[in-house]
Amino acid sequence: MFTRNDDIRSQIWEAISGLSEEQLNLRPTPERWSMMQVLRHLNLMESIIVKQARAALEKEQTQTVSVDKKPYELTLDRSHSVNAPAHLQPPAEPEALANVRHDLEASHQALMHVAQEHEAELLRSKSFPHPVFGEMDLAQWIDFASYHEERHLAQIQDIKQRLGLGVSHT
Repeated sequence: MFTRNDDIRSQIWEAISGLSEEQLNLRPTPERWSMMQVLRHLNLMESIIVKQARAALEKEQTQTVSVDKKPYELTLDRSHSVNAPAHLQPPAEPEALANVRHDLEASHQALMHVAQEHEAELLRSKSFPHPVFGEMDLAQWIDFASYHEERHLAQIQDIKQRLGLGVSHT
């Protein structure tokens, strides 16, 4: 269940490899995020998914009706932008890559733990709402996380291009 998440995360690390911390903290324009801010946003998002999933797993009730499959693959369409809510906005100040990488690896491990330590049936029986797609079960949330990261991988590649740093070919 977690293979896609791992694959996209590997592509993200590959996309930024060889870039300096200074380059990663550069913003293409004042109103756009730096690559480092994108990475921090991914960490914040993954952490929220884990927190909400754990809360849903602790609740006694399970759904009697399964949640419809949501079209979260639409997340990849970057022609439609959605502003991240305040709690998912990265800090404006530059950050150290070591700190962001550590936090991203920790949130990724936590999400992997949720995905792999619970039966698929249980993950499909627990849910919480997505602000755009509505109620999604935990299996959908875990899959959605990979699409969310893939969207931001494209954003990282776009930032690299705008900054004249080239685009990695994967």
